[in-house]
Amino acid sequence: MMFLKKKESNVVVAVEAGTHKVVAAVAELTPDGTVVLLGVGEAKSNGIRKGEVIDFQLANRSICDALLDAEEKTSAEIHEVYLSLTGTHIAARKVLIRTIIDDEDNLIAEDHLSELETLAQNQAIPRDHAILLELLQHYYLDDGTVSDEPVGLNSKTLEASYLLVHGLHTRLETSVRCVVEQDIHVKGYALASYATAQAILNKEQKKQGAVILDIGAGTSDYLVYVDGAVVHTGVVGVGGDHLTQDLSIGLKLPYQRAEELKLSHGDLYLEGYPVNDQIILERDFNLDERTIYRESMTKIMYVRMRELFEIINTEFEEKELWPQITDNVYLTGGCSNLKGVQRLANEVFCVRTKTAQCMTFEGDQTYNQRPELSTVLGLLMYAQHLELNKHQMSNWETLRKSLGDALAAIKMF
Repeated sequence: MMFLKKKESNVVVAVEAGTHKVVAAVAELTPDGTVVLLGVGEAKSNGIRKGEVIDFQLANRSICDALLDAEEKTSAEIHEVYLSLTGTHIAARKVLIRTIIDDEDNLIAEDHLSELETLAQNQAIPRDHAILLELLQHYYLDDGTVSDEPVGLNSKTLEASYLLVHGLHTRLETSVRCVVEQDIHVKGYALASYATAQAILNKEQKKQGAVILDIGAGTSDYLVYVDGAVVHTGVVGVGGDHLTQDLSIGLKLPYQRAEELKLSHGDLYLEGYPVNDQIILERDFNLDERTIYRESMTKIMYVRMRELFEIINTEFEEKELWPQITDNVYLTGGCSNLKGVQRLANEVFCVRTKTAQCMTFEGDQTYNQRPELSTVLGLLMYAQHLELNKHQMSNWETLRKSLGDALAAIKMF
């Protein structure tokens, strides 16, 4: 695979390697900072399960195919990308860092903020993990006052709360190498759920307290904002593929036929259908004609989806997050299209649930209404912020454990 090396500083590319497909979104940044979506390359995903690479060669080929498709659709010369990262190995924890303001006037300076950030980066994590990102939540003065801009204020101490997100070093490295070994530079990366949030939530929603729940094929990624800061995130290894697998086993169908059944007739509720409603599956070379009772299909799907929502609900209850969320739970991802999903979520969660809408991009409008693309589109917005602010990215050494030259650590916005 050959990619031309001509520098195109006004073009950004975002890549997401999911369980069902790999997508590469290409956009142009205009001089006024507008993101103009040029197109999205897509390829069937192989060698990736639950957001993690399990067969390097197959995954490498899938990413290559998506990048080639993106080049053909947009005429862009792709030589560097932003990459989203996910996986059930990713964990998060909050830390509180404190420093003494020991100059004569107790005046807070930029150096104190840098010191706190360095201390956050050096917090203990599992030995086989690397810090994926450290998200600043709030600064606190010596009297407990919260300040988002403490420089220039007087205080004897300064504290900062951070959410540290970390994952298995080897899994992160493998995902990056799938891109780098194609002679493509990974210019930056982002936690998948964090990227998704940038495409869906505005500042007011983040301030009020909102949840992003991205139900994909292999995983469900969620992220919680409270008072404008990320307070929790996680990945559950349950997604649309599990519904398909359950249908395949429960109804004794080949996996592909079960997937087709889910997509064409899937619904989590029976209301509106005749009693004993039947679905006829036409004969093909693998299967004789079959009659499926809708009630059987619905029960199988309902149980699995409710299990997912209850896992998340229980975790939020244990962490006492629900009282802090005054906006909505926003559903996105391919599985959010399934009939009845929003209704079930409203039954399980104690706050209102809505189907998410991606923010509108200039340019190609055919992709904005596809929830399975919310992560890669959010990654473009993330890239826009970094490009416009000319943020200086540091080497992966700041993350305590090296992934080589493939990654750069960047401060999230």
